[in-house]
Amino acid sequence: MSGSAVPASSAATEKGDLTRRHILDTAAAAFAKHGYAGTSLNDLIRDAGITKGGFYFHFPSKAALAVAVIEDRDAVWIREVSAAAQRHSRGIDQLTSMVDSLCDLYERDPSFGSVGRLCRELGVETRDAPDVGPRVFATWFQLISALILRAQDEGDVRPDLDPLAVAETCVAAFLGAKDLSDLLSDGTDLRRRMDAITDILLTGVRTTR
Repeated sequence: MSGSAVPASSAATEKGDLTRRHILDTAAAAFAKHGYAGTSLNDLIRDAGITKGGFYFHFPSKAALAVAVIEDRDAVWIREVSAAAQRHSRGIDQLTSMVDSLCDLYERDPSFGSVGRLCRELGVETRDAPDVGPRVFATWFQLISALILRAQDEGDVRPDLDPLAVAETCVAAFLGAKDLSDLLSDGTDLRRRMDAITDILLTGVRTTR
């Protein structure tokens, strides 16, 4: 046998990983477009081109798949915005770069819209995974709070502001802008809305110097 041959177990694992990735991508696109309740498991299986057995090998239920989609897309979000932030030295610039990075992601891949929609449906409307939204947003609150605190230390943000309150306001503003953009322009004007919101928020939190 050739020394370069790939062990059968490794090939099977790689194939399984690719199948799982394909299911996640297919589901993210479907959930972003139709929502959790509006996407049937049969539709997902058909669109992914797999069998029911193949699906259940990777995910025990539609709810488990939806949670996996949220965690997968959220991990990409965090990775992308962190990379964008690291290109700047000051906390305030890192914060604004996060907004651009998020808009880039939405423009490049509309399936990222599935995260907010799924968190709302799973946690509030169906109660299938009530803890997933708080877990996801807690990460964002922590990340943004740290940047606000750093910007305060650097003298760019008012020291009287509560970093967590600012972080929660930023996240709420983004979610609201995303929903409004989806309703009024099918998501095409998200960047314009976020530029306006960022300008307004920065005017309110910046120090006057």
